[in-house]
Amino acid sequence: MLISFFRRSSRPLAALLAFALPVAVLPAAAQAGPSSAETLLITRLNEVRGQGVNCPGSGRRPVAGTLRYTPELAAAARIQAGYMSATGRISHTGQDGSTPKVRAASTGVNAVSVTEIIYMGGGVNPEQAIRWWLNSPEHCFWMNDARYTQVGAAVVQGSRGAAYVMVLSSNSR
Repeated sequence: MLISFFRRSSRPLAALLAFALPVAVLPAAAQAGPSSAETLLITRLNEVRGQGVNCPGSGRRPVAGTLRYTPELAAAARIQAGYMSATGRISHTGQDGSTPKVRAASTGVNAVSVTEIIYMGGGVNPEQAIRWWLNSPEHCFWMNDARYTQVGAAVVQGSRGAAYVMVLSSNSR
């Protein structure tokens, strides 16, 4: 399985506007709320954050607050999960060079900090994704960062595998 690391960056307003259209054309079912797999990802992440965890490379991470689900972050996660499952590319760079922060902004999120964690596997198995992230020094560290207060998740099964994307953000500005 291939996994990539998180990346945060920002783009000019023109790039933000370029990604407003994909959100608007998501099927109604995709906008209805989290699937059971997405709910499991968020639930498990909140369990880990509520207990604290030992992360490889950084040691014990303290208890962090519960993340609140937002449909805007879920829409940003769906954009990247759809791209990854369709192309087989495991990357934080999306269609037309978008970044996690740009995709979040395109869905209305105006936060200082945005982080995306990604995973791709052969089938829908949210627990496998959580375990992989917890064994990855970078993913484990950022999953348990207390500055993040909101989350959205997407699990999209495509011809090239199941893409898992979670987008975490700080409070809006």
